[in-house]
Amino acid sequence: MKERLRRLEELLSDPFNPEKALEELEKILEDLPKLEKEDLMELERELPKLKSLMERNFTVALGWLEELPKRLRFERKV
Repeated sequence: MKERLRRLEELLSDPFNPEKALEELEKILEDLPKLEKEDLMELERELPKLKSLMERNFTVALGWLEELPKRLRFERKV
């Protein structure tokens, strides 16, 4: 499990190529019911770090979308 989580973390270092990270995450989720207690505990410890990496990737790749409405300033004239 350590190796798979390390690989997922490595894949999450590229915010513009999420497909491979998604594939690895899906594999981990498929194996979830089969994991031993130690692996589950390790996964639980790593989840906050993985979440922060995913949030960072979202901000890097799509953060400009949050600023777009402020820059465009749509006006309605009646």
